Amino acid sequence: MEQIAWFLAKIDPVLIAPYRWFENPLLGWWVGTFILALWASLFGELTLAVAYRINRRHIAGHYDRTLYYHQQSLKAKQAGDEKAYRGINRMANDAFGKSFFLFMAMGMASLWPAFFAAAWLSERFNDIVFKMPGWAGGLELNFIAPFIVLYIAARIVFNRLRPYIPFLNQASKINRQMEA
Repeated sequence: MEQIAWFLAKIDPVLIAPYRWFENPLLGWWVGTFILALWASLFGELTLAVAYRINRRHIAGHYDRTLYYHQQSLKAKQAGDEKAYRGINRMANDAFGKSFFLFMAMGMASLWPAFFAAAWLSERFNDIVFKMPGWAGGLELNFIAPFIVLYIAARIVFNRLRPYIPFLNQASKINRQMEA
């Protein structure tokens, strides 16, 4: 835990800078938090691109096996061999499951910067609450709810821009190849 606190203290001057761009502290908080979400998204996308680069042969192998077994099961079904169809289809489902969970694991690897961002926000803005007007009992949210909304918006931005960013478009290329 001390290493995380040390790391957050070291990057604090870079992370806090966008919060100080505006005189209005509320505007500064929203802009700064959105930029923090963009940075977290960028580092997550870079992590995902590196993971795709390292694992592309492994991914392609799983995909090829899935496609092969699927085609073979359809051939067995067309030939009327129900026993072969079920056996090959089971192998296709197994190969698909491995591919699916590999993609899920790699996708989750892109989220690690958001947790560092949330830890830094906690260090800096833990006492800030947002009062939601019109809610019975006066609903209050801490910093994490707006950060999550801004992080999702930043991920949407990067998802739309990814095909046009040279290093980050590798994952998009692989997805397009697999969809074809």
